[in-house]
Amino acid sequence: MEVILTDLENPRGVVVFESGDLLVAEAGTGYFSVDPTLWTGKLTRFSDLNGDGDFDDEAEAQPWFSHFPSYNALSIYATGGDEVGGPVDVLRHRDGRVFLSVDGGPGEIALHVISPERSIGRTLADRANMNGIAFDRDQSRLFAVESGTNTLIEISFQAEIREIVSFPLLNSGQQAVPAGLAVDPRTGEVLVALFSGRVIDDETGETIPFIGGEAKIVRVDPQTGRITDEITGLTTAVDVAIDPAGNLFVVEMASTYADILPRNYDLFDESAPPLHGGYLRYSGRLTLFPASGALPRVIVEGLDTPTNITLGPEGALYLSTGQGTPGRSIPGPNGPKKIVGEIFRITNYLSEGPESMRGLLARYAEYRKQTRLRRITKMPWLAERTQT
Repeated sequence: MEVILTDLENPRGVVVFESGDLLVAEAGTGYFSVDPTLWTGKLTRFSDLNGDGDFDDEAEAQPWFSHFPSYNALSIYATGGDEVGGPVDVLRHRDGRVFLSVDGGPGEIALHVISPERSIGRTLADRANMNGIAFDRDQSRLFAVESGTNTLIEISFQAEIREIVSFPLLNSGQQAVPAGLAVDPRTGEVLVALFSGRVIDDETGETIPFIGGEAKIVRVDPQTGRITDEITGLTTAVDVAIDPAGNLFVVEMASTYADILPRNYDLFDESAPPLHGGYLRYSGRLTLFPASGALPRVIVEGLDTPTNITLGPEGALYLSTGQGTPGRSIPGPNGPKKIVGEIFRITNYLSEGPESMRGLLARYAEYRKQTRLRRITKMPWLAERTQT
């Protein structure tokens, strides 16, 4: 696991080119302004020009667009958390077109089509925030999850929208907020991460941001809208990915909530004490759920509010972290830290941990068995007894 990009402002969706270049959507600082020239959401292409494995060196960033809207949900929707919206997910079609989903707050929601020549064309959808988008298996249409309406929709390239399903309430009564999605390349079904929304305690009137263990991954048939549980017992499931073999990768943003903020809290106050800001910092994790049905394995934990995961064409995982107001002071593992957006690249995740150890032991057992059989065949009396 290595940091390949840092000092970003709320990195979200990532596209990995065949060349190894990255296209990164950044939601921005969350500072809301009526002046579009002050908007901080952006889309940038990064190239590893010196071949050192990261994209942080001089001239390696090529800005595509720099003034997409950005806002903070704390001040707009009183969520209690430091949550920045803006450009949130990005896809690249095999014909070179780029599709960018932007949640810039009320009146600033769009799914943009960007031509191979880097000009923004038509808007395919704009009715509700689309925090996750994905192509179908043939790249002939898109799927999107609208977290504001708890729905999964299908979008054609002609801007035709079909509602596939609205997600019902979760077990504890909170909204089933869809946050991310992926398409199973084997079946064409859609896997959706249900984050879980706020719920009000009937006895105390307290607003609970989310309930641990209630988030889950569901599988949806895009033709019928049939929902089945895929993985349950999660907390703040924010994104999901799947590889051609059927291995599932699930991102959980935080393990619990902490330091709920009032709506009027000044997120840009440099003298403010370090606060978590709604989600326990450095408690996010990435978990592998093997296609074989073996026990899940935590690939990495202790992440600072991860939000998006991308499976690159070379098999590496790209993970975006650092949700919240850039530079704001937060509690860190070893003392106060500043929020910084980063992208990690994770490799060799299938050959490490308990799974590979079991495989090694199994191969060793098979070796011992074959060695023993070879010895037995050299001793006919023992071979006959063994067969009996």
